[in-house]
Amino acid sequence: MQRHDVIVVGSGTAGYTAAHACRKAGKSVLVVDKRPFGGTCAMRGCQPKKILVAAIQAVHGANALHGQGVAGESRLDWPSLMRFKRDFTDAVPQGSERGFLDAGMATAHGLATFTGPRRLRIGEEEHEAEHVVIAAGAVPRKLDIPGGELLLDSDAFLELNALPESIAFVGGGFVCFEFAFICALAGVRTTVIHRGDRFLRNFDPDLVALLVEAGKARGIEFLSETMVNAVRKDGQGLLLDLAGSGPTSLHVHKAVAAAGRVPDLDGLGLDVAGVSVSPTGVGVNAFMQSVSNPAVYAVGDAADTPYALATTADMEAETAAINILQGNTTQADHAAVPSVVFSVPPLATVGMSEEQARQASEEQGFMLTVNTGDATGWMTSRRIGQKHAAYKVILNQDAGTILGAHLLGHNAEEMINVLALAIKFGLTRTQLKSLLWAYPTHVSDIKYMI
Repeated sequence: MQRHDVIVVGSGTAGYTAAHACRKAGKSVLVVDKRPFGGTCAMRGCQPKKILVAAIQAVHGANALHGQGVAGESRLDWPSLMRFKRDFTDAVPQGSERGFLDAGMATAHGLATFTGPRRLRIGEEEHEAEHVVIAAGAVPRKLDIPGGELLLDSDAFLELNALPESIAFVGGGFVCFEFAFICALAGVRTTVIHRGDRFLRNFDPDLVALLVEAGKARGIEFLSETMVNAVRKDGQGLLLDLAGSGPTSLHVHKAVAAAGRVPDLDGLGLDVAGVSVSPTGVGVNAFMQSVSNPAVYAVGDAADTPYALATTADMEAETAAINILQGNTTQADHAAVPSVVFSVPPLATVGMSEEQARQASEEQGFMLTVNTGDATGWMTSRRIGQKHAAYKVILNQDAGTILGAHLLGHNAEEMINVLALAIKFGLTRTQLKSLLWAYPTHVSDIKYMI
């Protein structure tokens, strides 16, 4: 039996944060992962995806300026882009594990399975710890339909050596939209199939509608309220059997199940440890502690929390580490969390939706202001050839504070951070307008939005 102060299951951003915080405080730490060290964000999520997005943004940005001083056709070189992506991801496992070892932690490879409330078996070895942090991340959701095994998942898409002539994405969220825009702007015939009536449900519906328009302008076909009932091989491609108001079948060269991710908890033996779990993750309290086993904390995609983002995973891991070290003194803070769809253009949101704000206004009795507008005529859009840009900023008119912000357009992913700062710390419209913004910049447009 090997004993440790803390065992961290998972080596991604959440596991890294929790492990290093505990080790810095003098705790003995074991980090274990059944996959190569590095986690989802660095290996199969945020970072590699953003490498692809950056390239397609550059191609689109150059082509959008035809007739405005730029000539010649830019195109995506997928093989060289994938080589560059792999130069980054291939180095992650060794560098990540080396970081743990250099900090004086122990590492292990393999599936960790609970054999008791504080004990885990890794291979043939038994380990025990005062506390266990589950930071196991998430895996792509599989579609349980006939022929579902013929669909790629998001991990496999990020490893394609070449793009197909045509592709379908099954889903209606972040991953689906981001990959769809990459493919369409690379010249791939692209279709998005979603069983629901609304795409990107966690984003403002008015701005989502504009983003769909932008997608259609780039050649993406959107099929809403459409089910994929089965997938079959058809020559060199696939035939998707559809049910809905549109076509009854679709032939594509490849198709991707892009219906989100689910916590990667299979094989952990959580029932043996008395850890309550649901399809959305380990049940935790405000301290990121298991609601049923006080020795266990869960963070990031493995925990049942409102967000599945790298930023919230880090915050939750920091919270768990503090509470392991000091007792349960600090609660996770999920206020004013910005989210971004890295499409072209990007879509960003933070704070209340318009519907939530109107309900709060009625219940609390304050006046509401909703500033919304089309930003395509602004010079920040015209000078880059941007055809789709808009904003919606929701304010408490009485207090002058921002309740929610929703942006579509170039640099929305950067601008939303300023508005998140304003919401989190209660900055007023007057305070924001008094700032001397660097000008002319996209961020300086905020003063016109509020």
